[in-house]
Amino acid sequence: MKVKKVLLIGDSITEAFSINENLNDFNIINKGIYGDNTQGVLSRLQKDVINEYPDYVFLLIGTNDLALERSDEQILETVHNIIDTLTSSLVLAEIYLTSILPTKDIEDRPNDRINSINKNFQKMVNNFGVHYFDLAAFFKDEKGELKSELTEDGLHLSAKGYQLWAEVLKNKLSIKPTLC
Repeated sequence: MKVKKVLLIGDSITEAFSINENLNDFNIINKGIYGDNTQGVLSRLQKDVINEYPDYVFLLIGTNDLALERSDEQILETVHNIIDTLTSSLVLAEIYLTSILPTKDIEDRPNDRINSINKNFQKMVNNFGVHYFDLAAFFKDEKGELKSELTEDGLHLSAKGYQLWAEVLKNKLSIKPTLC
């Protein structure tokens, strides 16, 4: 049985995800780049995603756009263009738009904006027939912030945070009969 190729694309949160430690049972390619934003992902789709011919794509991007003072509309428009490009080019791949993770005490990445964008992501996936991967729900505390034990600095994940992401992703991938 062929092992399916899973591609993760995003910023430093994705880049720091040690797939060899956490997900060595799966054929996963990590295309996270420190400091990347939605425009950066859009510009590198052909090289980093489409040319890899993945069976599954998990996109986690947008937090750096907030710090760059891009409007919600600009973020949503760029993510729309990313999803449009992916669905047009990878017609057999399953595309997952991952929710932006919450933050803890990060002024230029407020959780109310993150929640609003994530709600719009949920609506967007219906227009494209792609999937919404609500990873953020697993990372929120009772105040809706990133749980303290899951972060190093209020934005980036701790080892425990990556272990949680790996568990959630394994569960998601394990329901697919041809992934492992």
